[in-house]
Amino acid sequence: MSKRKHFAALALGGVGRIGMNMMVYECDGKYIVVDAGVSFGDETTPGVDVIIPDTRFLREHAKDIVGVFITHAHEDHIGGIGYMWDDFGGAPVFATRFSRLSMENKLRELGIKPAKGEVNTAKPGETIEVGPFKVEYVGVAHSIPEAFGLAITTHYGTVVHTGDYKFDEHAPFGQQTDEKRWKAIGKQGVLAVLGDSTGIFAMKPSGSEKAVFEHLDKLIGESKQRVFFAAFASHVGRALNVAEIAMKHGRKVCFLGRTVNKMLGYAKELGYTPAALKGYIVEAEEASKLPPHKVLVFASGTQGEPAASLTRLSQGQEVRGLRIDEGDTVILSSRMIPGNERAILNTINGLYVRGAEVVTELTDRETHVSGHASRPEIQHMYSLLKPTYVVPVHGEPGHLTQHARCAEEWGYKPLQLTPGHKLVLAPETPFTQPHAYAHGYNYIDGLNILDNDALPVKERRKLSYDGVVSAALAIRATNGEWLGELSLSTKGLLDERLQKDILDRAAKHAMKALDAVFPDALIDEPQRAREVIGQSLRKSFKQERGKSPTVLVQFIEV
Repeated sequence: MSKRKHFAALALGGVGRIGMNMMVYECDGKYIVVDAGVSFGDETTPGVDVIIPDTRFLREHAKDIVGVFITHAHEDHIGGIGYMWDDFGGAPVFATRFSRLSMENKLRELGIKPAKGEVNTAKPGETIEVGPFKVEYVGVAHSIPEAFGLAITTHYGTVVHTGDYKFDEHAPFGQQTDEKRWKAIGKQGVLAVLGDSTGIFAMKPSGSEKAVFEHLDKLIGESKQRVFFAAFASHVGRALNVAEIAMKHGRKVCFLGRTVNKMLGYAKELGYTPAALKGYIVEAEEASKLPPHKVLVFASGTQGEPAASLTRLSQGQEVRGLRIDEGDTVILSSRMIPGNERAILNTINGLYVRGAEVVTELTDRETHVSGHASRPEIQHMYSLLKPTYVVPVHGEPGHLTQHARCAEEWGYKPLQLTPGHKLVLAPETPFTQPHAYAHGYNYIDGLNILDNDALPVKERRKLSYDGVVSAALAIRATNGEWLGELSLSTKGLLDERLQKDILDRAAKHAMKALDAVFPDALIDEPQRAREVIGQSLRKSFKQERGKSPTVLVQFIEV
């Protein structure tokens, strides 16, 4: 990597993919990291807990990392912090109070004890100097307490990293986007904005939490039985708002889900929880014994997550004494994240089967507003900052492309940031450095961190599609003579009770193939015999079932 003096941006995550946000800024060979997020697996990554950026670049340059900055406490910005902790090389990490509480809890869960000075509280308006960088936290409205954008200044100029933001006069906890400060930064001169692209396709303002509050008040007030309410677990503002609405209508509230209860704990510790709610928040076991019209249940699982409480409730399961009965109201106050549609619809259909009255964005747009700036709000932010260049981030290719086109229409010069290639912003005319750096992503798989598309995940994917066959054959320990017939059992391939004839035919074909290679019935090359049996069985099941299963062959010596 070139050691020339310049100011540059490198994307390790959050560009070309929703979530997993992590940006690196370089100034004269020193680096700061912004955010350390995760994204989540799907049907193509069975068994994977979360996905994080490939951090080989950080490990290779750890001695030159001078600071790590967290914009806010959503999982796609902070969820990977513990898994990457050692990659920062002991550099100081900065986060505001709410994000710091979340971060420290994640570190404790992984058994990480930061050294003195590694974790620091950032304050709005304060300028933090690390190496050649000056970093200022500037408040923005979002769906979680204490969300911030960053103004990053070096002797080459100022870059603004917007983080997630919107404009809302009635934002949760009263934190509005600080237009006055952003405008002042714009007057001082902004070289480039690395801006959130999530809402670029929304043509109207994203809407106010006040309107959602008023609409939910009406829906909950009209409900005659138990109300189940689902929102993103990290949307603390909405969780507390709906609790206040429930209190107004004489309902006690219980919160199902580990994450939402953690977030509410942080909010309470920092004084964000209204004092009037004391006595109205109860445990599920108590809520289950109250009259239905006296209860509101906040349930996790807006995206159809398999283990989430709402998903289990939609399947007719009882969760800590609570279940959905005919006539109950279920409100999903969220949007469908691309890729989750099928799982969400399965949950919704299950709720209808239970006889619930279901309110979602599909039937009622007023139950949710986005926490991300829409196209006109993005344009407004740029009118405050007046940047020379716009670099779209936080989005899939379609978001980034549309964002760049809009920036050009608005009179700004768009630049493309490509993972794996450094975007040099100054001192020359911006250009993409052709020398590639390590990038991609890793799987968090239990206690392991696996490379992108690692062998275990590939094998699980194949098992989930084609199943597995176990083949056992008894052989004499002294000379390898096989005794009896091949015994087969399967998982995920067929129903052995109903299709025993298929197993019998496959076993006979395998024994016939084995006899052709070992005509004296003596297995003197076990590995070769395993290959013969495996090939024969895969061929048989391909013909019979259209599947090519994984075959495990075991010789039992007697």
